[in-house]
Amino acid sequence: MTGWIADFIMFWWALLYWNARKTWFRLKGPTRDSCPCQVFSDSGHALDSRCNAVTHWRQPARFRRVCPLLTETKEGWRCGVDAERVRPFWGRAALYGGAAFLSLYLAATLAVFAFLRTASYDTSYLTVVWPPLWSELRGSQEKLYATRAQQALAKGDYAEAILALQLVCEINPQNYPAALTLATLSQIAGQPYVAEHIYARLMHEVPEQRPATAQIWIRALLARGDYPQIKPLATAMLSEDSGRREAWLHTLLFSARQTRDQSALETLLNHHTDLPEWCLELARIELLLLQRHPDQALPLLTRVHGRPGSPYLPYYQAETLMDLGRFEAASDLINAYGSRLPLEEAAFLRLRLFEAQKWTSLMGPEYDNLLSYPMTPRLAAQFCAWFIRSPDAAAFTRYAERFQRHGPPLSSDTLPLYHATYLAAIACKDTARAEELAGTITRFTAANAKAVRAVGDLLLQGAGQQQLSQLLPLVPLPVEVIYVVLDRPTAPARKP
Repeated sequence: MTGWIADFIMFWWALLYWNARKTWFRLKGPTRDSCPCQVFSDSGHALDSRCNAVTHWRQPARFRRVCPLLTETKEGWRCGVDAERVRPFWGRAALYGGAAFLSLYLAATLAVFAFLRTASYDTSYLTVVWPPLWSELRGSQEKLYATRAQQALAKGDYAEAILALQLVCEINPQNYPAALTLATLSQIAGQPYVAEHIYARLMHEVPEQRPATAQIWIRALLARGDYPQIKPLATAMLSEDSGRREAWLHTLLFSARQTRDQSALETLLNHHTDLPEWCLELARIELLLLQRHPDQALPLLTRVHGRPGSPYLPYYQAETLMDLGRFEAASDLINAYGSRLPLEEAAFLRLRLFEAQKWTSLMGPEYDNLLSYPMTPRLAAQFCAWFIRSPDAAAFTRYAERFQRHGPPLSSDTLPLYHATYLAAIACKDTARAEELAGTITRFTAANAKAVRAVGDLLLQGAGQQQLSQLLPLVPLPVEVIYVVLDRPTAPARKP
């Protein structure tokens, strides 16, 4: 065994060493006296000269794989050609070297493949062994960490999920779903600026998804009350996202109203004149109100449009008239528009009108009307926003029973509705219902619902926007509810 190992080592050495010496021998001019591999004292003739190269081999026959000129005679192993005809055999060296390299390569790739499969990589041996397919290994690595993130989310382990998603995004920064999930989890984990960086990167690097990204980002910005970022984003998306122009305009008007910022509306009117006329008209109305000219805004607010450019136009007019205390004008406007106002929007406007004028006997039939509609996510969000702004325990009980029986089932997509219903229960002081909802949320999320409970406590205390902005980003909510929470009056500070 030792001799075989020694011959094996000398074989690989001989492939390079003796072929190199023979090559030099041929290049400088072959002569008998300069032959590198024949014994110098021999004649240099074929079959008469011994081979110097096999002196230390246990079995000289093995050297024939390096040099086939070695010949066995009665006197022993001799060189089969004259000294002047000795030559290298690089073809054999290349063949053996290539075979050895291929064997080692296949063994190494097989070991790597086994390791990857053990580590749960979803890949094939062809991907490992064929270099042009190596780029697919990053895809397999990306899938692995994405799967780990999903498993961590299923267990409620947000820290592990965030770590896995960070690796996914490092491997493939263009993985849009992973980046969005990472931003959402970072928001929930109390890292809003990390989430903000991700949203900004996606807006720049994945332009085809800008509207979708902006719709998610704006919720996070609203939850924090980050109006300096909300206003330019909403202004830009008014032109880019025509399918949700009403929502973006409402966001801009709300932000300008909260900050008393006339410049945001002036920028829109001066530099975005290509927007539909109804958008510009509402911006002009809001600007007049910010400039404290309600008398000039009133004719625009009470004007009935035969064909309003958007259902949001009559809704804004009626809501703003009620904000100004012009309830009779608002009632006339709602009646004049009739079916041109969406049924649900008109019903909630009438509820607000009845409440403001203390026509409580008319509110019951309006609730009956609303509860007869299918309990869609949109309707549930509107109900929750209404009860948070105008608590009504009896009406809330009717809504909650219908929501729990016929509303959308609890899932990751509908979790914001259940959070919103919990907050509505807190606002209406329905403690038993709130605890029941909190238990449902806790079982689904495998967490203790501490964040949504804290937001509920702050709402009961009449906390200001500054306090709420620290917790709202941690609780997924419908945007309708976020608007109401941000717009609620703040309780007066207690005297010392």
